[in-house]
Amino acid sequence: MYWCKRLIIKIPVYVSLSISLLSSILLSSILLSSILLSSANAYILKGEHVLQLMIEKNNFPVRGLVNQQISFFDPGIESINTEYEQTVRYRIPEEFRSDIDDYGLKRIHVVSSGNSLTVIDGSVVAESEAWVDCYKDIFFYRSRKRLVEKLETLGINFSVTSFGRYNGVICYILGAQYPDESVPQLWVAKESFQPVRWIFKVFDEQGVVEQKEIRYGDWKSYYKTKYPSKIEFFQGQNLIQSISVLQIEIDPFFPKDLFDIEQLRNYYSTRVQETTDSTNIEKRIEEFKKIYE
Repeated sequence: MYWCKRLIIKIPVYVSLSISLLSSILLSSILLSSILLSSANAYILKGEHVLQLMIEKNNFPVRGLVNQQISFFDPGIESINTEYEQTVRYRIPEEFRSDIDDYGLKRIHVVSSGNSLTVIDGSVVAESEAWVDCYKDIFFYRSRKRLVEKLETLGINFSVTSFGRYNGVICYILGAQYPDESVPQLWVAKESFQPVRWIFKVFDEQGVVEQKEIRYGDWKSYYKTKYPSKIEFFQGQNLIQSISVLQIEIDPFFPKDLFDIEQLRNYYSTRVQETTDSTNIEKRIEEFKKIYE
């Protein structure tokens, strides 16, 4: 009997200790999970830092000449409607020029120090950029501050950065909390710091917000520089335009006047005044603007 009483007395003590031990383990697990979650979040770099690493890793040269083919698609069909060969020139910092002189079409688009000019068939048609022209911004800005300023004007909120996965690649998402795609954002691959996709919100002529997207793919190395060999442009889910890079030349010589917007404006404004067949030019401009913008 004495043994039984002692046993009865010890059982509650044992149970109490077990409950206490389990509680301690549970509390420790909760604390450990919180620490691990905080640590994971701490490794999400700020958007500005991601851009700095993107600029450094891709190492774009002071001058670059890109020969590429630009294709336009019928929305919803994904069949090529029109395609042209295009020559693109970059001169760092912040100078860019693209030329099409193919199948009777002549188009010049120049960006220099925040200003832009577009000439089609000898007529100045725009002094601002269409959203499709912005694809080059992630290459020709060498200042993190200037690139941040540019992206902010296009709606990206740098107070938000998250991780997401796109086609199996883990990416930093600048401007949005994954998986929200309803706001402007730039996706940058976590390991390579190569831009993957850029989502815009653009107002159409009726004031309705449309989602546009630029996708960068098939990155290749050219000496110490990295550049995508394929760039695609989407309106909603429809592919409307693509660029296929044919050849890249690193650090060629460019005359300064190629990027002189004022000189180009004066030259082509004079030519338009001297042109007699203005009706045909205006018709051609409208046709091309519908394709391009």
